[in-house]
Amino acid sequence: MHHGLSRRRFLARSAAATAGWALPAAFGTFGNRCFASSEPLDLLISGGTIIDGTGAKRFHGDVAVRGGRIERVGELDDLPAKRRIDADGQIVCPGFIDIHTHSDRTLLSDGLAQSAVRQGATTHVIGNCGSSPAPLNQATTASGRTFRTYSEYLQTLIESGISVNVGGLVGHNTIREAVMGLQNRPPTAVEMRKMKEWVEEAMRGGAVGLSTGLVSPPGAWSTTEELIELARVAGKLGGIYASHMRGEAGTVIDSVREAIRIGREGKLPVEISHHKAAGKENWGKTRETLPLIEQANREGIAVRLDVYPYRAGSAGLSQLVPPWAHEGGNGEMLSRLEDSDTRRRIAREMQEGAQDWPNFFRIDWDDIQITSAATKDNQPWVGKKVGDVARARGCSGVDACIDLLIEERGSIGMINFIMDEDDVRRVLAHPLSMIGSDGFALAAPDRKGQPHPRCYGCFPRVLGRYCRELELFSLETAIHKMTGMPAAQLGWPDRGTIKVGAAADLVLFDAEKIIDKATFDEPHAYPEGIDKVIVNGQVVLNNGQHTGAKPGEILRPQRG
Repeated sequence: MHHGLSRRRFLARSAAATAGWALPAAFGTFGNRCFASSEPLDLLISGGTIIDGTGAKRFHGDVAVRGGRIERVGELDDLPAKRRIDADGQIVCPGFIDIHTHSDRTLLSDGLAQSAVRQGATTHVIGNCGSSPAPLNQATTASGRTFRTYSEYLQTLIESGISVNVGGLVGHNTIREAVMGLQNRPPTAVEMRKMKEWVEEAMRGGAVGLSTGLVSPPGAWSTTEELIELARVAGKLGGIYASHMRGEAGTVIDSVREAIRIGREGKLPVEISHHKAAGKENWGKTRETLPLIEQANREGIAVRLDVYPYRAGSAGLSQLVPPWAHEGGNGEMLSRLEDSDTRRRIAREMQEGAQDWPNFFRIDWDDIQITSAATKDNQPWVGKKVGDVARARGCSGVDACIDLLIEERGSIGMINFIMDEDDVRRVLAHPLSMIGSDGFALAAPDRKGQPHPRCYGCFPRVLGRYCRELELFSLETAIHKMTGMPAAQLGWPDRGTIKVGAAADLVLFDAEKIIDKATFDEPHAYPEGIDKVIVNGQVVLNNGQHTGAKPGEILRPQRG
């Protein structure tokens, strides 16, 4: 690969050329740790091309691991080790931090996280879009254990065993519902105090921040001032504010301004979730939103955004129903849909919008794909479009959608093709964007429904399609967006980079072969090109096969 250079000369030249990088000395330190031992290393990865996660240029070298940490980086062939991995011809980089997932419950049901591990993810950030498993009004049981508070949930998760690390966001929608139910009104002073207490409990129990889902009730009914008060609590304890904004369609620009304001007045970093401009009438608006984010950073507000490499999103079909119709919960929504007069109003607003619906966009029913259905009669529609249902039943698209919601009692999933590829590429390439799947970890035998292919292929798709094939950015930049950048945003100085003392979360892959194989029609397909995945020093994926190891940890913010 490096013709004309000896290995030692190449290492020296790489060290001199890489900004801020120096090869470690024989004895490395990190914080109060000192690494030096005559005992064999736990693991030595030798002969790979190292991309360290900082955005710096790649270099050839070895990585030594002991006690779940990186002990040395350099030319280390002569060191004794209990296990050696030959990484010749492969990229060695930090494990991918999926900064936006919904794996809260799937990790409880199966901690192996097969679909995550096999695409190189070593950490999942859960609790996004305002929804988390806790806090709850009353205790619930999962994995044989009972939890009610957020700290109890995290403890249940780690005791059940997980193959990936977890950073947990506590959801504003979940907190609001626990305190107020599904009511469209401001909180009382007592209720506001209780919501703050729940945010503090979650942060002290191990959460990394507060998330909001402002397109869905009850978050859609909250004011900016309510969110600022809660964000301040998370910020004082080292957390971030992650937001599925109030609008990603016609009001996307004002919604970005609101998120920035919450970060400014709440005094904490901001992550704008799955940034997009939804609906054809709004395509191109990222040209206006991205400069707003750049300006906020110039003002000292650490605003970042996450993005997935697809032009389709995914949610529940009920998200297409106007927010007011959700008040009181799922049962009340269904009652409104079943009432002929109210149904007509809902159908009209689903087609034409309403003044108090900031996330409205015009729907092409052939762009809405059904991902799941519980009833036997509707299971044949999984993988088909709502437009297909309408034509088969001889009705309008909006009536087909409402009928499906009634028949499935409100629980039916969709994939919505609502983005422009140019917007996707613009956001992917932006220097402040990070990669987040917006998916969830799935178990190996799980072939239920047709989930979004991002659950299986997000990171390989970025590296294979957008980096290698389309040359949207360099491999160093792509990996930085998946590793060092999210680690810095979350306050994890010992994650996301290959350096002495950092946690040994590592991925080995073939840069010429890595690619996603999951599609919208056939989503249950693992990617190609990833050979090994290491979490906290333990090999979790070996030669493309899961080892069964569950070394995952709960990661807390470590801000000074």
